[in-house]
Amino acid sequence: MRTRLKDVADHLNLSTALVSGVLNKRPNVWASEETRQRIVEAAEKLNYQPSAAAQALIKGKTDTVAFVYRRLEGFNYRLAYSGLVDALSDDLQTSGYDLVVANFATQDDVLRHLQKIASSRACDAVILWGREDDTEPQGELLEKLRVPFLVKGRHERSHPTWNQIDFDHEGMMERAVDHLADLGHTRLAYLGFPHDEGYVHALRRGYFSAHRRRFGHDPDGRFIGEHEDHVAPNEQTILEWLRLPESDRPTAFVIGAGNSAWQTLETCLAQIGRRLGYGASDYAAAGITSLFFTLMFGEAVAFQGIEIDNLARLASPGLLNAILRGEHTQPVHRFLPSLTPAPTLDLLRHGVKFGGSQ
Repeated sequence: MRTRLKDVADHLNLSTALVSGVLNKRPNVWASEETRQRIVEAAEKLNYQPSAAAQALIKGKTDTVAFVYRRLEGFNYRLAYSGLVDALSDDLQTSGYDLVVANFATQDDVLRHLQKIASSRACDAVILWGREDDTEPQGELLEKLRVPFLVKGRHERSHPTWNQIDFDHEGMMERAVDHLADLGHTRLAYLGFPHDEGYVHALRRGYFSAHRRRFGHDPDGRFIGEHEDHVAPNEQTILEWLRLPESDRPTAFVIGAGNSAWQTLETCLAQIGRRLGYGASDYAAAGITSLFFTLMFGEAVAFQGIEIDNLARLASPGLLNAILRGEHTQPVHRFLPSLTPAPTLDLLRHGVKFGGSQ
């Protein structure tokens, strides 16, 4: 049976309040050094362990952060979140905090758990992660319950005061457009995702904004391709572009999609005997990539390392510490990675030949 404060007090024939005050080092609790020593020795002898909940109430903090999210399907999703948990745990432990992870199959389950966290004061802050459709009602609930939280996502328009982190998707697309324009390209095509998610809209905004700034007009509507991260739909769109007269087809590609768009672009160019490069007569590309990205033939620049575990490392411990300490800080944090040369297999050196030319 667990030893209680009352057991220690009864053993010494002292009041529970006095024993509690000494063991919890409360100020303004008077006891002689002899009595204090007796209390400490008795607690050790009886193997008294203070309740974590009681200690939290005394200190006003739990030294615990809850990471709460709704589970999504797919191996890549589970793998990404494993890396995310590792990154958050490492940084928080360095700062003296424990990370408690809770994930649920439904949004209702997540909201019920957040309500439970708030009512029990089980943590000092909450980290919300996931799609904006999920995290927005979660954040609204925690805001109402006055629980400090950090949310991953693009909520700056509807909730500009929330502590939120994400990559600077607009900035990445703007830099990609500038790079291609600086190489001399004026006919740019965009390959993106069709999803109705905050980062997808931000990538598209960045492309349109930079295109207007560099060329003085909106992009050609024919050169907007938004597909799932599969080869077939991207291939159909890219081949339609490449079948246009050479004077009319796009010569550069801004990629706000997954690695399949890059792969398909290279194979489609290979069919006409061309590849990506930096020369005046080369086709060119720049944009975002996912982990394990490698070009097959050509050369291009890309934003790499934009996985969610890297985002977590950028966000903590500094931002999380500020939130946990109740400090006022800039609420919206956007991280802009570097545009760097993409790794390439350079299959041409290994005897792989291109198709015909046009």
